[in-house]
Amino acid sequence: MAEGIILAGGKSTRMGQNKMLLMYQNHPLIWYTIQSMKPFVSKIIIVTGRYDKEIKETLKNEDVTFVFNENYEKGMFSSVLKGVKETKEDFFIIPGDCPFVKEDTYRKLLKGNGDIRVPSYQNEDGHPIFISNKYRGELLSMPLDFNLKLFRDSKNYEIIKVEDKNIVLNVNKMTDFENLLR
Repeated sequence: MAEGIILAGGKSTRMGQNKMLLMYQNHPLIWYTIQSMKPFVSKIIIVTGRYDKEIKETLKNEDVTFVFNENYEKGMFSSVLKGVKETKEDFFIIPGDCPFVKEDTYRKLLKGNGDIRVPSYQNEDGHPIFISNKYRGELLSMPLDFNLKLFRDSKNYEIIKVEDKNIVLNVNKMTDFENLLR
């Protein structure tokens, strides 16, 4: 089994409001990210930042661990590090605004062989990324303003081909969310 890290610490500047809590079919977007990951992990860690209180209040009935990233202003990698500190097993990392990853994608990633596994849909890499716990220490030694993609690219990582266009879906702007609603 693995653990899951959901990144929800950003400022949602392009959206202009907290995108994690935008309502889609009676649930906030981040709820769908939790639900799709839940069957495949022993623990879900949600890394919050700018909208810490709102996210915790909205998800107070979910079986998740919240971790506040006091350095969220430094970017996404600072949230990655905050989540990785809480892990003890292999782990997935996914942005909270990547809500509809299919179960089959998680299954295929878990069955892979590489220490780092990245799903790919029609030659486009996406989320979640799977990382072996063997890289935990090395990740935690990186500076707060580093980049997960640079870390991934510095290793031999396994591409896992999937039939899941949702791995490349991010809700960054209101037009992205409006397209979901259609």
